[in-house]
Amino acid sequence: MREEEVLRGIATRVAARDYSDHVFVRPGYLDPTGVWTLEPAPEGIRQVVDRGSQEHLAALAADAVDPLPPLEPASVQAVDDAEQALGYPLPPLLRRVYLEVANGGFGPVLGVAGGCTDDLGRTLIDLLDSRQRPGFLPIAYWGCAIYSYVDCAGRGAMMWGFDPNSGMAEHSFYSEGISLLEWLDRWLNGRLEQPCLAPDY
Repeated sequence: MREEEVLRGIATRVAARDYSDHVFVRPGYLDPTGVWTLEPAPEGIRQVVDRGSQEHLAALAADAVDPLPPLEPASVQAVDDAEQALGYPLPPLLRRVYLEVANGGFGPVLGVAGGCTDDLGRTLIDLLDSRQRPGFLPIAYWGCAIYSYVDCAGRGAMMWGFDPNSGMAEHSFYSEGISLLEWLDRWLNGRLEQPCLAPDY
């Protein structure tokens, strides 16, 4: 896996407007034969299904999957301003993705943070917290207070997980043992898993 391959893979998904793990489909259900059967619903109502699930594949075969909104790259000025606000440079790969492909919004679950807002209307800058480690940038929110961070200050742009649900605060922040490049590659290939210290039921 090389940086150019990952960048191309993300660009392909963004251009196809198929860049999220959450897929919006016209309401329906899987019938006993595995066919997506549409159900009457008000205009504009959609179901959310997981990418690669039986429901997703059946809805895709039935032409019942809606394309996601288009994403736009960030301007150089916007990325420079963000780096200044953050107080450190972005990893080169992340900077290239923002400038050449999309200003966030693509990726696992709710998408990589950037100029696009998350489910609570927050941008990448809004997610920064003075209590977190210097140089650590929260780039993905998984829900239930779980985040993935990239270490912008260290070598190799390594990924870290934050999961406060274990009840052991001193262990909530931990290395995922992979780089940003590998993290993005795993997402593209459907192999990225949410950081998790304890099951969140």
